[in-house]
Amino acid sequence: MDENTHTKAPSGPEKIIWTVGYAGHDRDSLLSLFRAYDITAVADIRTFRGSSYWKDFDASTFGPFLRENGIAYVFMGDVLGGKPQDPALYPNGQLDYDRVAAKPEFQGGIDRLLSGAGRYRICLMCAEKDPLDCHRTLLIAPALKALGFDLRHLVADGQVESQTDAEARMLAINVGDAPDLFATATPDPDAEYKLALHRQITRVAPKAEDAIKRR
Repeated sequence: MDENTHTKAPSGPEKIIWTVGYAGHDRDSLLSLFRAYDITAVADIRTFRGSSYWKDFDASTFGPFLRENGIAYVFMGDVLGGKPQDPALYPNGQLDYDRVAAKPEFQGGIDRLLSGAGRYRICLMCAEKDPLDCHRTLLIAPALKALGFDLRHLVADGQVESQTDAEARMLAINVGDAPDLFATATPDPDAEYKLALHRQITRVAPKAEDAIKRR
């Protein structure tokens, strides 16, 4: 994925971006998963290049490991990370995804993904096992969907959860699927989705005290 930016999504037949959380994997099992789904490039969207718990996935060593095995790697946590270090993005102490999505740096990161998607089969990589616990689904996926992309989440057992199925699960968790007997109007699916997304973000978005590194 090069540094050039584009404002239009590629017009190829497959506009799909994949995602994965490496929790529960080792390097070899994750590599096998990438190969099973013909992933040709990994965009690392963690804010920090290293982890205190998952040393095998430090960017300084995992990136070269992937490249040695024929998979391109780029670190994009500086523009698409889920724990930005700007305190202004944490009103009331919790990260505001709308503020993050409005930043030019974030849009530039999305543009870079669009550029890369014309040449690579891209997988976004973060740490969280469940897509609903991660900003790849709650922050980045809506931006990509608005540009005509579909997303596929590689989950812990090697199965695939579509973005549609992930959103249905999010709705069930946050809104429920039982009809309201006293409703006077037809439910608005878009309004229900926005409510479920808001509630899920409130549930899992990082707090400033946990996310911002003190220098």
